[in-house]
Amino acid sequence: MTIEEVPRPTIGPEEILVEVKASGICGTDVKTYLRGHRFFQPPCILGHEFAGVVAEVGSQVEGFQVGDRVAVAPYVPCGFCPLCQAGHYELCQNKSGVASGAFTEFVAVPKEVIQRGTVRLPKGMSFAAGALAEPVACVLNGLEDCRLELGATLLIMGAGPMGLLAAQATLAQGAGQVIVSEYNEARLAKAAEIGARAVHPEKEDLLEVIKQATGGALAQAVLVCVGTREAVEEAQRYVAPGGVINMFGGLPSGTAVSIDAGLIHYQQVSLVGSFGFTHIQYRRAVQLMAGGRLDAERLITHTLPLEEAERGINLSAEQRALKVMLVNGG
Repeated sequence: MTIEEVPRPTIGPEEILVEVKASGICGTDVKTYLRGHRFFQPPCILGHEFAGVVAEVGSQVEGFQVGDRVAVAPYVPCGFCPLCQAGHYELCQNKSGVASGAFTEFVAVPKEVIQRGTVRLPKGMSFAAGALAEPVACVLNGLEDCRLELGATLLIMGAGPMGLLAAQATLAQGAGQVIVSEYNEARLAKAAEIGARAVHPEKEDLLEVIKQATGGALAQAVLVCVGTREAVEEAQRYVAPGGVINMFGGLPSGTAVSIDAGLIHYQQVSLVGSFGFTHIQYRRAVQLMAGGRLDAERLITHTLPLEEAERGINLSAEQRALKVMLVNGG
């Protein structure tokens, strides 16, 4: 990675310019840095979780003014294609997005993202919290696909930032209990602090813990927040009949996973995946945090200046940081 001076974006009449105040380092940024990503071809500016201040407003823009504090979704769906019409907004093939990554000082925001993906930060809500609206929205998308009922038990495999956000969101939405499986002691402690039943699989029998917690019924849903084949295959041991296994953590393209066909047929377990978020979930994420139902900022372990983005990515890759937030200015 390099730090470079780039031209300040020039906006059109239907755009706004946002001065980025906080941008989160995501697992996608880490993966892109380490091995590349089909959606982000170098040279490019990384970063897609951000919030800031409106610095300029195009002449035809209504509803926003200079000085507004905003969280901005990196993309929004078109709303008209067959996938959008079916409610699969996150799979839209005609998405509109911001013109640049967020690890920069200024980002131009196009009309469509202004209309459907730009949210004013409520009074008292920090820029860091606003930047976390995107990962919270992704978690909400994953939980919707888990089809959890009130009072149900969710097993989360992996207590990285997304797993911990999922634990918070699940408890906030009325789950009976959340069990989190994790090997990293610091992350396990954070899961317990949030209110989940934290399990180190090498120190406790995870299956027995789940059986005891559910009276033998097992977990209604398993959210696999670890991007490995082994984790998905292991998850099949813990899901209840009629339940859901959600492959939330992305696996490398072409990965083959062994599935017990009897589990799918005779136990009617659903194997699903979740990708991205919708503009509706993005706004709901801001509302959850603003209302105090979800404290995403408690996951931030490092706050670094933008110039130290590479250090932040390495801290995340080495699991020496939970969530790194890059900040511009004071």
